[in-house]
Amino acid sequence: MRALILILSAAVVGLAASIVWHVDKRPEFVTRTGPLFYVGGLLNDATKGEEAVYREKTSQRLTRFLVVDAPRLLPMAVPYKRIRREVRDPRAGTDQVGDSVTYDHRLTEHGWFPLTAPDAPDALDRVWVIRGIEPDTLDLGTEQRACWRVDLIDPALPEGSDTVVAWVDEAVPVFGLLKWKRGGKTWEFVSGKKAP
Repeated sequence: MRALILILSAAVVGLAASIVWHVDKRPEFVTRTGPLFYVGGLLNDATKGEEAVYREKTSQRLTRFLVVDAPRLLPMAVPYKRIRREVRDPRAGTDQVGDSVTYDHRLTEHGWFPLTAPDAPDALDRVWVIRGIEPDTLDLGTEQRACWRVDLIDPALPEGSDTVVAWVDEAVPVFGLLKWKRGGKTWEFVSGKKAP
């Protein structure tokens, strides 16, 4: 019986040694470490009162996103944030009422990014497919800001022009967006505030 226990113990030690030897030969990209992209730091942690304002570069229209409500829910409930999107044309000095809307942004269904079709809340342009995420820097006037570049595909746009690029930083209120390009337009973060 002792001989059997010794043989089994030797086998276990031998297998453990071979596993360690094999693991040490993994390719370099498997053992590499670096910064981590934490999606929970974007819209998921937004609280009531947060707001972010963006300017579309061509038209100069301003878009303001305000978190109207961010309720604490039971663990089994679908998490959502009630978002107010307001569009203003600074040249005309008026709000564009038709483009302003309040909607429930359901995180599990609508993803991390802003609603681009409030009149069709389940439209395909809300389901952007992630192509890649990588660390990047973004020029903001005189400073460079470390952020993440997220390359996406928007199935609602025509093939060949369906690329969406977003630069995100969890320090930016609401969606964490510093800048994004979609459908030939570019929006840049102008101002924002965290909830009081």
